[in-house]
Order: sequence, then structure tokens, then C-alpha cells
Amino acid sequence: MDPSRRLPRVSAEDLLEIVRRLVTAKGPHHQAIKAAVDALLCLPGVRFYIQAFEQKQINAFATHASRYFSLYNPHGNIEIAHTQRYSHKTGKSELCVLATRYLPVGMDLMDLTGSMADLTDDEDRELKGTDLRNSSGGMRKDFSVIHSRQMKKNHLFLGPARFVNHDCDNNCELLRKGKLITFRVIKPIGPGEEVTAHYGDSYFGRNNRRCLCETCEKAGIGG
Repeated sequence: MDPSRRLPRVSAEDLLEIVRRLVTAKGPHHQAIKAAVDALLCLPGVRFYIQAFEQKQINAFATHASRYFSLYNPHGNIEIAHTQRYSHKTGKSELCVLATRYLPVGMDLMDLTGSMADLTDDEDRELKGTDLRNSSGGMRKDFSVIHSRQMKKNHLFLGPARFVNHDCDNNCELLRKGKLITFRVIKPIGPGEEVTAHYGDSYFGRNNRRCLCETCEKAGIGG
């Protein structure tokens, strides 16, 4: 989210090889994920990046990486896909979450997890700002901010769970399990259908009048 921040330089082919081994691994998926995380931490660029970290930070880094590796479970319930729904506003292809099988009501999507970071009021206002490329559209800079009705404040969403997009007629609800964030299915979701959440009643302007979700599009309202 901060393009000026220095990130570890790692070969894309090296990363792809780790994912290939993860996808084709035999045995329990959690063991394959652990092996993938260990391999990631051994890459020279990553080793250099975390060399100044305390062990607690390295463990948090590894946990965060494992959440992304969990998405590559060939027998999982969801997959990450591209969507052009927001491209005319953001100027780029965005991501969405699709079900790979029937997801019944009450199911917890434990292969789609993340965490939340508290935002100060100043940080919240900054992330609510509009994209200067689309000054007339009033779109937010960053869709990683989500409203917690339970805590009545906005948080920065981290991890692959942040790829769940908003819909005014959402089929999932945010579920907090300690520090872990995931989603619970509240309406049946068929294979190939998008997994959606509700970001808040005024996330896209007052009464979500600039919302770009499929429900608003079908109703002929919103952005």
C-alpha cells in the first residue's frame, strides 16, 4: 500500500517453484504450508529483509505468509480471481474471491483468513481520501479498510481475507476468532459465485450512493 517502501527482492520463479511444490505436495495441507513458509524464509532476499527482526516479528511474518499460502489448497473452498467491476474507477484489474464448491449457510471459511490493525483517526481519514486520478468519482484510495459494527470503528484489513469485496446484498459476514479474521456464510453460495461482505452503510458515500456492487448495478442505482 506504500509504493515508496523497500521490499525484499526475490525471484518470481523462486516463488512460483515454492507454490508448485505446495500445490503438488502429498500428505496434510498444513504440513505443505509449513514447508512453503520455511522455504520462503530461506530465500536470500527474505533472509536479508528479516535479519533485523525480533523472533516475535519473524513469527508474525511467517504466520501472515501462511495465510496466503493457504489459498493454494487444490481441495480448498475458494480461489482468488480477477474482476473488472471496478476498473473504470481504479484504472486496473482488481481481485475477488470465488467459491470453488457449494458453500452452505453457517460455514466458516477458514482457508480465507486475515487480521485487523487499528487505525488512528488521521490514518482512517487518509485512507478514506479519494483517488486523485478519479477526482470526480469519489472513490476511496484503499479498499482494505473495513468497518467493524461490533467495535463501531474502521480497521485496516490485512491478509487474503481483504480480497472479499463489498455487496449490499452480501452472502457472508465478518467473523472474529481472537486475533484471526475470517467469514461465515449467511446465504448459500454456489460454485463460481463471488464471496461478498458488507463494508458498511456509508462506505461508498452517504447511503452507499456511489457503490459499484452487482446488487446496485442490477437495481440501477449506485455508482
